[in-house]
Amino acid sequence: MQDIVLPKKNEDQLLAKAKELGSEPMFAYSICDWTPGSGLHIAASKPKELDSVRKKAKQAAFVVASSTDEKTIRMIMDAKWIKYFTNIETSTGSDHSHYRRSNFNQVLAKLAKDTSKTYLVDFSHILKIEGKKRKLLLGRIAQNIKICKKYKVPVGIATFATDPYELRNPSDLKAFLRTLKAGKIA
Repeated sequence: MQDIVLPKKNEDQLLAKAKELGSEPMFAYSICDWTPGSGLHIAASKPKELDSVRKKAKQAAFVVASSTDEKTIRMIMDAKWIKYFTNIETSTGSDHSHYRRSNFNQVLAKLAKDTSKTYLVDFSHILKIEGKKRKLLLGRIAQNIKICKKYKVPVGIATFATDPYELRNPSDLKAFLRTLKAGKIA
């Protein structure tokens, strides 16, 4: 299984630990550390931030985008140059009585399917949140997975590890995703 990691000048340590665990890491760098031909991780809070990196992203091996802003999420789903999306469910506020505030719906799922996107569950984000917030986040992720399954959007999981100790065994990650009822894993 391939895992996406976010190295901070520790590629060798991450590679050694990933090899020990039996996974193949794909490195994604932020825009300030990125070089053409490698993966690009974009954490956009405004639509303008996506526009500013569009030209550089076309030279990337793959692009992972995350945002909690509704307009930016819509742009992520429209953009054909973005391959993966993650962390869209981390909006603040309480859930409504009939649905969760997961920032994902059938319209966005259809766009994601049409532009061949994969929804990635960010395992490191789940690990860093504690208590009731983690329970809320897991519920929102489960809802997004349910919508993805309905509209046949591929679902995957990645550690997004910045440290070798954040890496996990690929079979453990797949098992965790199955508990969220993801079914077939991309």
